[in-house]
Amino acid sequence: MTDPNSRQKLIWWIATAVFVFCGAAWGAYWLIWGQYSESTNDAYVNGNMIMVTPQEEGIVTTILVDNTQLVEAGQVILEIDPHDYEIAYQKTEADLAATVRLVAQMFIKVEELQAKKMAAEAELLRARLDYDHRQALVSDQSVSLEDFEHSQTTLMAAEATVVEVEKELEGVLAEVENTTVADHPQVEQAKAALRRAFLALHRCKVRAPTKGIITQRKAQVGQWVRAFDPLMALVPIDQIWVDANFREVGLKNLRIGQPVELISDMYGSEVKFHGEVVGLNPGTGSVFSILPPQNATGNWIKIVQRVPVKIQMNSLELNLHPLVLGLSMTVYVDTHQRQGLRLPQTTSEIPLYFSDVYTDELVGVEGVIEAIIKKNSPSDE
Repeated sequence: MTDPNSRQKLIWWIATAVFVFCGAAWGAYWLIWGQYSESTNDAYVNGNMIMVTPQEEGIVTTILVDNTQLVEAGQVILEIDPHDYEIAYQKTEADLAATVRLVAQMFIKVEELQAKKMAAEAELLRARLDYDHRQALVSDQSVSLEDFEHSQTTLMAAEATVVEVEKELEGVLAEVENTTVADHPQVEQAKAALRRAFLALHRCKVRAPTKGIITQRKAQVGQWVRAFDPLMALVPIDQIWVDANFREVGLKNLRIGQPVELISDMYGSEVKFHGEVVGLNPGTGSVFSILPPQNATGNWIKIVQRVPVKIQMNSLELNLHPLVLGLSMTVYVDTHQRQGLRLPQTTSEIPLYFSDVYTDELVGVEGVIEAIIKKNSPSDE
């Protein structure tokens, strides 16, 4: 039969050993990892949400997408009735043609006045010669005084005609000097109007500014929309991050660039996301609320504040396991690297977000302008 005292001693030693082992394990965990880890489950997926708006007004004739659909950058998602814009574009084409012809007439007018000036100068020379001849002969009465006076008035009239033509030529030259028909200011004005009409017609097709998922569609076929009315929203699937709201007592060791492990409630602990700290919000959540707290009142109660910390996520992992805005996340920050910056450095000139969908909206218009100018210039008549 076993001695009761021996059994109690054995149990005591086992319990002591388990306690010591657990304490040692906890101490080792704290020394190696625990003291370098900051975590919170007050974290949510955030990202850009682009409100898609038309740049021109009109009646919606076609809707090509709906909520939850994925669209590519530049894809047409909605169309506005183009008839009014087609008419306006045709008018600017006609206006440009008429302006080219009008300016061409200005250049022809210059040539006409230059010839007129030469004729006036020749007439002036003839009048001056007649006057000189009669002035020499009037003294001996070879020419009558009346004839001499007529030559004198003719000379004065010829001089005035030359001055008149010169001033008229100067006025026309001021309108065309240092220009050609193609780059005359009036033609440039007509070109700009045509480009604007071309652009307005092109914008009757509303395009997705970037790749993303459609949501919050409000547009309806037959609806009259004005420029900049929100028609639907688009969430870029590659522009997602996590806002982790850490308690102020947990911010001491957080630095920009520290690695982060994230777990979403959507996928559970089997799927782990990775990222890094990119910055701390310059204020607590309460400061930026609609009604900020009035801490100077007499009934003040201290509440531990939380500061949003932005965490950039791995894009490859997001492609494998997509996340949607607003999902809950649990965040673990590894703070072993504590030599980094608390505040970000000055931002670079490289854009964070960019869309090239709108860079080619005027492609083709210069060819149209060139053809109109060529067709209506005098050299082709």
